[in-house]
Amino acid sequence: MQILKLAALALVLGGLAVSASAQTVISADVITNTTWGPGDVVLDRPIFVRGATLTIQPGTIVRGQPRTAAVSTVSTAGSPGGLIVTQTGRLIANGNALQPIIFTTAATDNNNDGIGDNVDLPANAFLDPWTAGDIFLDETPGTAPLAPLNKAGAPNVSLWGGLVVLGNAPTNLADLANVGYGLGTVEGLVLPGFPAADATYGGEEPHDNSGSLRFVSVRHAGDELGAGNELNGITLAGVGDGTVLENVEVYCNFDDGIEWFGGTVNGKNLATFFVGDDNFDIDQGYTGVNQFMFSIQPFFNAVGGASFGSASGDKAGELDGDDYRPDDVAFWNNINVRNDVTGAVIDGTPWPLSSANLYNLTAIGSTPDVANPALPLGITAASANRGVQMRNGFAGNLASSIVVNTGSARGIELVLVVPPDEDSVTGFDVVDNANNGLISVYCSTFQNTGAIANPSAEQTVINNGNNAFAASGDNNVVNAATFNGLQNESTYFDPTGNAAGKLDPSLKATPINPRPNSGLSGTVGCTAPQGPGLSAVSYRGAFERVAPTLWTTDWTALSIGGLLAD
Repeated sequence: MQILKLAALALVLGGLAVSASAQTVISADVITNTTWGPGDVVLDRPIFVRGATLTIQPGTIVRGQPRTAAVSTVSTAGSPGGLIVTQTGRLIANGNALQPIIFTTAATDNNNDGIGDNVDLPANAFLDPWTAGDIFLDETPGTAPLAPLNKAGAPNVSLWGGLVVLGNAPTNLADLANVGYGLGTVEGLVLPGFPAADATYGGEEPHDNSGSLRFVSVRHAGDELGAGNELNGITLAGVGDGTVLENVEVYCNFDDGIEWFGGTVNGKNLATFFVGDDNFDIDQGYTGVNQFMFSIQPFFNAVGGASFGSASGDKAGELDGDDYRPDDVAFWNNINVRNDVTGAVIDGTPWPLSSANLYNLTAIGSTPDVANPALPLGITAASANRGVQMRNGFAGNLASSIVVNTGSARGIELVLVVPPDEDSVTGFDVVDNANNGLISVYCSTFQNTGAIANPSAEQTVINNGNNAFAASGDNNVVNAATFNGLQNESTYFDPTGNAAGKLDPSLKATPINPRPNSGLSGTVGCTAPQGPGLSAVSYRGAFERVAPTLWTTDWTALSIGGLLAD
């Protein structure tokens, strides 16, 4: 196995000589079994893991270079650093609570003003890439993480690419990308600039193994690696349930936090904080199970009211089952032989509905019960952001969860947003799925969330479950009962950080505490999760009320920065 070690001299990687100072600069794809760390690495460009296993040791910091040229539909020149694990590759990134593996930006701040360097302004808008001897903007991610906004009030997002894992597990895709039925090419990679094989995901292997992610934190990502769509913090496309996903965080990303494009991978202890779009996003027939999920939506926009990221934190969860085309007969005929996931029956052929099950989610929205103090630098408050939205062919369950502070926006929402020719197809219409008992919300609590219509699709999925309720006074779901809130659900602090633009305990007198207060009722009759890898707990939300230590402790950005309870 190749071991890449720290060096203060020129390294030759893939025939390219690069300079490094206390960093290993990665300029070539990983095509043989390779280990990174325990020192830090800089991704000089999009790095593909192909036909090999990449192992990242505990405590390693992986930094992606910022973009250096405009996005192009025909060229990859100037693409930011990023890590893409292809269908033939595997990633073993097993950190621990005291030595997390942190992915962040290599952007520089040589004058220490808390703003990324750009010596070429106004000639171009691209941050300076790191070279040996430079000072990183996110210099101390393991002790003092970078704040969500820089000292000028601009978002610290899209400062590099992101982490992409591509597997061979089933999706519900037709042959829209011309790479085969059930296959797709992942968003955010320009084709044919990159080989299609390096961007392809999906297949016939539900138990596919793409490796292991444990105690991994992905921060300040979301730039495009090519024209089209920005990257999520972590993209899981066609990833199988042989893959391990435990104790994983996304912090301050331009687009979604974690997005699943089909696949079957299960997850546990997943945290997403201050992402620009959706905290958790499910698409294309994903059929996994996730337990203990924690999200905090941004309470702020950028300076001047500009969006934080792509949508200033749209939804805590966007749960879809798309993207098929009902007139693609060959696709339906092909489904029976390509996977073992059953769903709706169309013309006698099973279609793989998403059947995701989400247990023990705690989602804190953007709109607090009591107004936040004034924000600095002309930064405006975010508008009301939604809780969990289900749409476009979703089928599955939300259970044992707590959603708070979505204000006038709904805590649970069903929306049909499909082309007219698809809204009557069995299994694709989310309202039909609700009426057919394929979606349920049970043992879940909603507080300070917008009222739903009655009768409504939301009421249907609540009735499909049991013991879902709102806090007294909200009256937006059945079975109102006592809920006295979270122990400290105020997420407010100066989002530009301290004088250096970093997180530290002085920014917040009382840390965020997502444990429920005493007095939560309505748990009688709730069924504890059952299944491999699930914890048979009976409490609602991601954290037990009397938990001595939160599973986010020590390794997440807000915990390291002293803003999140122990």
